[in-house]
Amino acid sequence: MSLTSVKMAEEVWLTCLTHALTTETEEIMGLLLGDIQYSNSGNATALIWGASPQMRSDRRKDRVETNPELLAAASAQAEISII
Repeated sequence: MSLTSVKMAEEVWLTCLTHALTTETEEIMGLLLGDIQYSNSGNATALIWGASPQMRSDRRKDRVETNPELLAAASAQAEISII
């Protein structure tokens, strides 16, 4: 099922914008953390409540790799938020 809408917290939007503007000459990456909410009418909405900007671990222009420890930390943040 595809999403019909996305709701993002203002703090998340500002985090993404800041990350993009401070690394404007490079490709960037990050993780958005959230949940999917289904309505009775069958619509699906993504509720984005967190962002985890990822720093590049490889500075070569043809590579965009991230640090595995940062990915693990983001995963832990998502797990804690579920509880």
